[in-house]
Amino acid sequence: MKTEQEQQPDWMQELGSSPFNEPMFTSSMKSRVLNSAGSSSLMKDRTMRRSPARSRFMAASILTLLLIAAVWGWRESPALQQLVPIKGLGGSAEWTPHNVYAENGVDKLQAIPGGDFAAGAPAGAWWNLFTPIQELEGKHIRISAVHRDTGTTLEELAETEITSDMAYNDFTRVSSRFGMPLSGLWKFNVMVDDEPYGDIVIHVPDSSWEPSPSFKSGVYDMTGVEGRLGFINPGFIAGQPNKYMWHFWGRSEELTGDLFITAVKRNTSKIIDVFETSLRPGKHNGADAAIPTTMSLPSAGQWRIMASINGQLFGSVIVEVDSP
Repeated sequence: MKTEQEQQPDWMQELGSSPFNEPMFTSSMKSRVLNSAGSSSLMKDRTMRRSPARSRFMAASILTLLLIAAVWGWRESPALQQLVPIKGLGGSAEWTPHNVYAENGVDKLQAIPGGDFAAGAPAGAWWNLFTPIQELEGKHIRISAVHRDTGTTLEELAETEITSDMAYNDFTRVSSRFGMPLSGLWKFNVMVDDEPYGDIVIHVPDSSWEPSPSFKSGVYDMTGVEGRLGFINPGFIAGQPNKYMWHFWGRSEELTGDLFITAVKRNTSKIIDVFETSLRPGKHNGADAAIPTTMSLPSAGQWRIMASINGQLFGSVIVEVDSP
């Protein structure tokens, strides 16, 4: 027999936990409040002598600070965004994060991203359609995604035929690469035979901005993710183009198609186009495919350089760009 707490839905149990990643009321804050309380009696007479105008000014200032803190907390906490969507800040009910879509109280669609998904890193995802395969086999599914803050739109899953091997008991499971170039809220619109099937909203966290490490392949030192992607790196100077030989590891079908190199600077959300070409498998320097490119980044700082093949994020490399 389940207890009353166990019978509560997950979202209700989550309300009992803090929406913040770390305690908002720290020990140092507590100490300052206690010290302030201890000295309040000494300040009482002085406070009583303040003019009404000054008191009103101080009250307005405190209220302003509280409002700023509230807005900051909402922006920094996805949990608060779920509970209190604020229209004026770009939030609304349609952007409330949810990984299950239901109609008339019945679950219809569920998204399960890879456990450690983050911006700039493909993690894979399962899309569970709670419709028997008998009703979906032979139809075509596609998934598009839009970023709330920038309006960036991409194809999460190209049009794909639903086949019998996607059947799982009483539902149908489709997989995708799930690689988002930017952190923040993303809405995924699922279409079956060009008809809306459901939508999912997921908050994608930012990934580490630690510069990518070096590794050796063949006789060359490369920068990137060993066994995935990287390039021979002569360094980056803002605004100055240079040649970079990219290397990729993977299956032949993964490494065949149109290669797009884009980049985003740290603390910004503008994605810039860097280079595009066609990629084909071919062993080179220990990699399964390689291609020479010319790249240039416009300003100094940390940049995430992202490689996509046929519109799907393959991986990314973090680099430091020096001033001229």
